[in-house]
Amino acid sequence: MKKISNIPFKTIVMLFIVIPFTSYVNGQEREISLSEALDLSYNNNEQIKRYSERVKQKIYEDKAAKGNFMPSVNLVGGYTYLSENIEVNSSQMSSSLDQLGGKYNAAFVQAYGEQIGLSGVSAESAFSTMVSVLGQFPDYTNMIIDNQEYVTAALTATQPLFTGGKIIAAKKYAKAELQSADIELKQVKDEIANELIERYLNVVLLKQVIKVRKQVYDGMLKHKEQAERAIQLEILPKHVLLRAQVAVADAEKDLNNERNKMQLAEMALRSTMNVPDSVHFKVMDSIAYRDIYLNFDTLLNTAYAQQPILELINQKEVMAKQAHAIEKSKFMPNVAAFGSYNMFREDLPIIPPKFIVGVQAQINIFNGFKDINKLKASKHLQMEVENAKEYATQQIHLLVKSNYTNALNQKKLYNSHITTVELAKENLRINKRRFEEGIGKSIDVIDASLLYEKSKVEQLVALDGYFKAIANLYTAIGEPERVIQIISK
Repeated sequence: MKKISNIPFKTIVMLFIVIPFTSYVNGQEREISLSEALDLSYNNNEQIKRYSERVKQKIYEDKAAKGNFMPSVNLVGGYTYLSENIEVNSSQMSSSLDQLGGKYNAAFVQAYGEQIGLSGVSAESAFSTMVSVLGQFPDYTNMIIDNQEYVTAALTATQPLFTGGKIIAAKKYAKAELQSADIELKQVKDEIANELIERYLNVVLLKQVIKVRKQVYDGMLKHKEQAERAIQLEILPKHVLLRAQVAVADAEKDLNNERNKMQLAEMALRSTMNVPDSVHFKVMDSIAYRDIYLNFDTLLNTAYAQQPILELINQKEVMAKQAHAIEKSKFMPNVAAFGSYNMFREDLPIIPPKFIVGVQAQINIFNGFKDINKLKASKHLQMEVENAKEYATQQIHLLVKSNYTNALNQKKLYNSHITTVELAKENLRINKRRFEEGIGKSIDVIDASLLYEKSKVEQLVALDGYFKAIANLYTAIGEPERVIQIISK
């Protein structure tokens, strides 16, 4: 006990998990309930894993859309090498330099004219004389900037102030995409659940049918043995045995056929659960009939509220609306604040200031009517989604109605077989007893056995169809797992 008390709690928990799983894998058959089978499908199905990854993808895209509200900060750097020094072409500046020299000369004469004996010269005369004289000189030589390589670095920031609603619409669009991915995942789970329930019920049905076939086969064997003894005692003619042997062969053929179907059904169920062949399991032995109350109006309202198709179209409607808002924003100006901090300024040929800040607005004037045509297209997209929603609503009404009607019909069909099975069972008992007492015929026993087998199998098929109709109905309203609670009871 001291040694056990020293074992970490996590290790003990892992032992309780691993030991049952090991025995489960090593070949011991274990009964698996419908809810457990569904959990395995949810955890192992590759289609569900695929759509789960899509949800995670949309989560990060939604987070990325939030970044549009934040400023964009960039560090820009570079190295530049010039094959020759930069030269400033002074010939293109000569007139400007002459004008500048004339202005300086006029200002000098106006300030110091009396001291240098030019008191009578006006500023206009001094300006025009100097410009005329400078114009007679040859062109200025180019000015050379002695720097052939330099490094640039700047820290820039941009903050959008107004985009015409584009950023908000993009965020809502990303949110709608995330919700659409969640709905698609739910839709896939509903489809997997419906498939799992149908295949699970197939296995349960075949298991019960095999049981009935086995009972009939054993009964035929016993009847053949009784016929053989009766022939030995010369109570019955020999040709009676031939009919009994044919009945045994037919019963064995039907039994083997059902067993082959069972193998295929188990393979399909294993595929939905995605469990390896080394894992052995068995399903429930039987499912009891339950009278389920169904209200059409309640079911239809539930479908309108929870059906994944309608929920998906609602999100498509949101996305179409936001796409229209994005196209509309292109007709409004984009306003943004910007700023930059320049580093290594002193090494540049032209020294910029340390800081630059400002506000900039931009609006498109003409781009070949591209924006207005895209705006019209987004409007028609909204109308398309509205029409799709109306059509989907009609189809869901039809789907719920058809499954509701089918469930009621299967219910009536099953109840109609109850009396038939009881009568067929009693008929078989009477004919067996009559044959054993020597007052009945062998053919009567065989016919009674086949009649009981037929009526019992039809009852089981009707029960299976009833639960499958309920499962399809609950899938149509977006609650496929609801039938599991009914079957599990």
